[in-house]
Amino acid sequence: MFVNVSEKKEFLIWFVNNVSFSQREVLWILNYLINHEAILNNVHFIERAEKTTRGIKITSSEMDDEPIKLFITNKEFTDTDQIFHEIRMNWKEALYVECIFEDSWQNGQYLSILEDNPYARWNEQVSEDVVENINNFFAHEEKQAKIDFLYRQIDLALEENNHEAFLELSNELNRLKIDSSST
Repeated sequence: MFVNVSEKKEFLIWFVNNVSFSQREVLWILNYLINHEAILNNVHFIERAEKTTRGIKITSSEMDDEPIKLFITNKEFTDTDQIFHEIRMNWKEALYVECIFEDSWQNGQYLSILEDNPYARWNEQVSEDVVENINNFFAHEEKQAKIDFLYRQIDLALEENNHEAFLELSNELNRLKIDSSST
């Protein structure tokens, strides 16, 4: 998914203006990103930054965690000078940013820029039961759509006085209903 730089910038401006951080250096780093579109072009907002090869987790003051953490290939850094230096020196590399703040899942602006983490895809974390339920739901919906389609075709056959089509479609509908009730 490609997210426009202006959308990322708008979110970061909102983030800076509406969320509190326990270290002012976090604001400096965020403002640096806002003012450098070349860097922002390589920023991807994701979940689970710790799973990436180069990620930053930014946490609001309401949450119980370090205000900012840098993850580089299974190593963790919390020194803001070191984090800033990493961003500035390696600006051409992809940077995965996770934003932890209250009610983030109710924030449309945040959700609109959120991308799938290539190092920890969301669908790899879904249980087999959930996958099975989703597959069953879609199978049921597909059968229901076929049944609805057959009803419309039967109505059309009746309107056109097409006895042969009516019988054929009715038999197909009955087979589908029998299959549905046996599964």
